[in-house]
Amino acid sequence: MAQTKEATPKDVNSMSLKEVWHDKKLVRSEIIAGTTGFFAIMYVIFVNPQIVEATGIPTQLETFATIFASAFGCILGGFLSNTPMIIVPGMGINALFSYTIASSMHFTWQATLGVSLTSSIIYAIITFTPLIDKIADAINESMKSAINVGIGLFLTFTALKGVDFIVSDKANFIKFGDLRNPVLLLTLLGILLTMFFQIKGKAWGMIASMAIITVIALLTGNAGGSHAVAYSDLSHFGTLVFKQSFVVPSWIKFLIATFSMLMLMIFEGVGVTKGYVNGSKKIKRTLQATGISNIFASLIGSSPTVDAAETGSALAAGAKTGISAITTGVWFIASLVLIPVIGYIPSCATASIIILTGSLMMMDVKKIDNSDFSNWFPAFLIIFTIPFTGSISTGMALGFIAYPIAKICSGKIKDLNAVNVVIAILFALSLGVTAFAS
Repeated sequence: MAQTKEATPKDVNSMSLKEVWHDKKLVRSEIIAGTTGFFAIMYVIFVNPQIVEATGIPTQLETFATIFASAFGCILGGFLSNTPMIIVPGMGINALFSYTIASSMHFTWQATLGVSLTSSIIYAIITFTPLIDKIADAINESMKSAINVGIGLFLTFTALKGVDFIVSDKANFIKFGDLRNPVLLLTLLGILLTMFFQIKGKAWGMIASMAIITVIALLTGNAGGSHAVAYSDLSHFGTLVFKQSFVVPSWIKFLIATFSMLMLMIFEGVGVTKGYVNGSKKIKRTLQATGISNIFASLIGSSPTVDAAETGSALAAGAKTGISAITTGVWFIASLVLIPVIGYIPSCATASIIILTGSLMMMDVKKIDNSDFSNWFPAFLIIFTIPFTGSISTGMALGFIAYPIAKICSGKIKDLNAVNVVIAILFALSLGVTAFAS
């Protein structure tokens, strides 16, 4: 009698969102991962409005804009691309939005939103053309992995600095913090708890660690105060919607500002997404979701959205599909009610999640081709420049500018294509215009 061949379980990456919904075990895992991703990224609710305040947009109104833009981006991305990619207002591009365009170039907040809308529309159009595929394909495995490693270091450094794990030092620039600081001690405990749960393979470990540290911080008086927003302010939110203006200081400045923002959107989007998403079709759909999300964000008064590096937290918790991103988006909507509670979660409770994310991203260093110096050195430039300059785009720029130069010097011109050269030129121009516009 012939033996019956057992059905092979379908690969999660090839499952449609509808198929995922019918797998209860997978859905449960995705919801946990999406919740973890939310708690890793929720700081944007409080941090982004503080940065955008430099434009003149009221902080409380920007809080609502940040929540709505984050919810829209995550939910749209989950449905459109079926990936865990978290799409929220970015911590790098909001600095360009606020400090360079609004403050240094003297754009009103309405005109700054006009720049954002223009660059967002151009970016969205590009994501629906073959050009975005060529840009994505031009990033080889070594460069993609270097971006991931660099972002991991950047996230870790930022988290450590935020809880005084490292502090400034006149002799060595930075040094280890004061162990008498209870916040530092709670952070160390959080790191140990997160490591323990990760080793044990507990998908809910990050949330459990954060909850334990939060409770201890509250009981010992080491948690920050509430970041609650007055809900009555929501009635004034209409003063922020559809307020783009094209009355600008000069059209040259407008073009420079638009170009600079567009470069950040393209290269941060492609770089980060390629670091997390597998499959050219899913990468493209993720970028399309980000482009549409950027348009929505500018229309409601938010700074542009990005494909967040904190997606790594959701991935570390087991995220594989769009349900994770949709869950994160739903949590952002829920945060309208939970803001008073969320505000009590201190940075020492979330730092360990970000640090764990950084350690997992660092594992990609083994994918970098260190047998070929023309591959290794540009990747190395990306890795150390991102955390040392505090800029993902600057690190990527220096690496991608060095890549064709390294290939030419090594006599490996055949490794290059036209897109590599164009990317290098565009990165050089983006650094130049950003420098002159600041």
